[in-house]
Amino acid sequence: MTESALVRRRGLGRRFGGNKAMTLSIGVLTLFVLVALFAPWLAPHDPNAVSLANSLQGTSADHLLGTDQSGRDVLSRLIYGARSSLLGPLGVVVGATLLGVTIGVVAAWRGGWVDTALSRAIELIFAFPGVLLAILLVSVLSAGLKATVLALAIAYTPYMARMTRSAALSERHRPYIRALEIQGFPAVSIIVRHLLPNIAPLVLAQASLCFGYAMIDLAGLSFLGFGVQPPQADWGAMISEGQVALLQGAPLSALAPGVLIVCAVVGFSLIGEGVADRIRRADR
Repeated sequence: MTESALVRRRGLGRRFGGNKAMTLSIGVLTLFVLVALFAPWLAPHDPNAVSLANSLQGTSADHLLGTDQSGRDVLSRLIYGARSSLLGPLGVVVGATLLGVTIGVVAAWRGGWVDTALSRAIELIFAFPGVLLAILLVSVLSAGLKATVLALAIAYTPYMARMTRSAALSERHRPYIRALEIQGFPAVSIIVRHLLPNIAPLVLAQASLCFGYAMIDLAGLSFLGFGVQPPQADWGAMISEGQVALLQGAPLSALAPGVLIVCAVVGFSLIGEGVADRIRRADR
């Protein structure tokens, strides 16, 4: 890594903690992740245990957030629902990042007809809305988290690829890259050891923003019945299941997962915008 890149990154690191909203977002999201990891120990009840006798109970010492129309404990389902609600977007972002970064770097490094062909392919995928692509793939395969994650990962790939191509093109023409090529270093070595580390903060910022959008899309697909299938707990599916309870005066089973989705999406958006803002300041 070049000295100038190290200086920029150190400056970025020193100012990283200055954004209180970003720090708070990291704390909240860390809490969500911990809850998902330790769900079996934190949930007071079996999230899938049906008890029609306890249907739509209000808050109590035994059910802190009440029960849904099937008598299942809302708090337990929220805790277990954090797993699919966070794991799904993570799969989308990881898949889109791996594909997008590969496509973007190859297009920027090779240029010429390779760049043109990959750019046209990216534009073609842009023509299909991510949710529509997911619905089409689910109709071919079957409803469930895997199919929706795969479809959205493909749909989000162009966003990562376009951003990566732009950043890699800028980095590709820097003097240190040319110096390394003249010294005979292999292209793969230059890309892995120098180019990718220097564009990594931009990739991280874009990935954070995509995570929030992916969470909304997956929650919407689960709400429509294409994503996580009953009886598995999922925040999006809980909102759909809680519509009846909402009309019957038991709003927590629908409102609570909605609030958590909003908090998670806002948190990831603030982190992505915070990282992007630090990058812009560090490059001045």
